[in-house]
Amino acid sequence: MTTMEYNLENERNNHIQHIGEEHKKALGQYFTPVKISRFMASMFPKSFQKSIRILDPGAGIGILACCLIERIKNEKWPILDLEIQAYDIDIDLTGPLRKNLKLATLGIASSIQISSNNFLESACQPILFDDIKKYTHVIMNPPYAKINSKSNERLLLRNIGVETGNLYSGFLAAAIHVTEELGHIVAIIPRSFCNGVYFKPFRQYLLERCCIEQIHLFESRKDTFKEESVLQENIIIHLQKGAQQKEVLISYSSKSNLEKIEKQYFPFSKIVNPKDISQVINIPIPGKQISKVDFYTTLIELGLSISTGPIVDFRMRDLLQAEFRKGTYPLLYPTHFKDFKLNWPKTGKKPNAILEDPSVKKHLFPSGYYVVVKRFSSKEEPRRIVASIITEESFPTEFFTIENHLNFFHFNKQGFEKELAYGLFVYLNTSYADELFRIFSGHTQVNATDLKNFNYPARNFLIGMGKVALNQDDFNQAIFDMIFQKAVKSND
Repeated sequence: MTTMEYNLENERNNHIQHIGEEHKKALGQYFTPVKISRFMASMFPKSFQKSIRILDPGAGIGILACCLIERIKNEKWPILDLEIQAYDIDIDLTGPLRKNLKLATLGIASSIQISSNNFLESACQPILFDDIKKYTHVIMNPPYAKINSKSNERLLLRNIGVETGNLYSGFLAAAIHVTEELGHIVAIIPRSFCNGVYFKPFRQYLLERCCIEQIHLFESRKDTFKEESVLQENIIIHLQKGAQQKEVLISYSSKSNLEKIEKQYFPFSKIVNPKDISQVINIPIPGKQISKVDFYTTLIELGLSISTGPIVDFRMRDLLQAEFRKGTYPLLYPTHFKDFKLNWPKTGKKPNAILEDPSVKKHLFPSGYYVVVKRFSSKEEPRRIVASIITEESFPTEFFTIENHLNFFHFNKQGFEKELAYGLFVYLNTSYADELFRIFSGHTQVNATDLKNFNYPARNFLIGMGKVALNQDDFNQAIFDMIFQKAVKSND
């Protein structure tokens, strides 16, 4: 670590210790560690341009821009003119930011411009007057915060033709807008934009204007910004504006110190499935080929639907019952499912039933075969998707209902064929499905939308697995994977 980098890291740690959490939260402010900043700077290809214009929106104390400038100097890029534009609305950082950029540019011809204006206003507003500055290199760690649909930021982003509801995706969209053709962008951002309906317009905006050069994955969300309690799973993405899309380099590090990095190139079709109208961005892990089998059957094609349990218990507190009895319906919580089995009723803190009531009637489901998936898991747990099965014999009543922390597969709010239910239950619990979901989604929440957009085997494939599963007395990971692999071989 150079003297400059050492001083920047000390300054970053000092900021973390002395600035209140409310201040950082209000600004969505998290400074990038120097090791990660240096790695981000290394992702840019060496430039032989005579004039370079660097943009760092949300610059903080300038760690990212300084690491890029340090690389330019160390590698002696043949530039004659270097311009740095840094934005940060925290006026208390203007002094340290200017000082750090001046130190970084010593010995190199440069101009430094620092602004405490809102970056989105500067980037999105000039389009109305056809007066927009373009940058060759953008390096960024944007703020993380939701933006209201009627906010000024949302209206500004609409000026450039993007609809998004988070500052980080808004900043990246604006950065793309002000990057010159064939210019490069390296950003550390949450992975949440990669899938889901919420970010679909942003994904379309990004993929229409840029090629993805590289995506870097971190094994643990806790490591990247470990001093600042950041819970998002972050990735680093390298984009080139207006370039032709080619293979994508995926790199992966098990620790934030980046000492051991695995790399692999993947065809773009493995990152964005050409058949996927949602343009979900999948991120495979290097060296971890899960299967040569590709499944593209949708839930609609299977004739099934997925929903979230309709009972929000705190809204129906007066109707909840600790024990099932006459005049109540069975009520299922995540705690009622363990080791892939239903364990109801169960003694514990959670209710087992809900009173018969007109407000409950519309939330009832007839007894039958359903597949249930827990909505929440920890990233460090062995599995993301944990599925269990409900059978016709599960309850002593004709109807039951499900609490809001569970998702369930059904046919028009009813159960479905026994063999299909068991086959789906097996597939969702396979190592294949779990790793496929991790490529597809970085969330710890397994939401119904993700499962709706997930890829499934064909109906006959599932029914075949279901018939085998019905002959099993017990289930574990080895059995799920064995049933799946046998089905794959028999379908080759």
